[in-house]
Amino acid sequence: MIVQRRGGMTEFIPSPQEKREGLVRDHSFNLIENLHNRLQRLEAELDFPFEEAEACSAFLEKLKQDESRNIAIHNELLSKEK
Repeated sequence: MIVQRRGGMTEFIPSPQEKREGLVRDHSFNLIENLHNRLQRLEAELDFPFEEAEACSAFLEKLKQDESRNIAIHNELLSKEK
């Protein structure tokens, strides 16, 4: 984090590495979900067993629900602080 102070004001600027990490963190789940969907279509075309794809879909859905719940809790805590 880069900190700049001017005239009594403090500005926090993310470093380039922090920006990259944030970008990866924000979009990694969507990338994984996209890869899963592509593999699922290939497996369907090749008539592979579908149990593993269904298990992965269920796991991704649980991750999505957990992340949504965590975001809701985070926002609730932030609103209580104000």
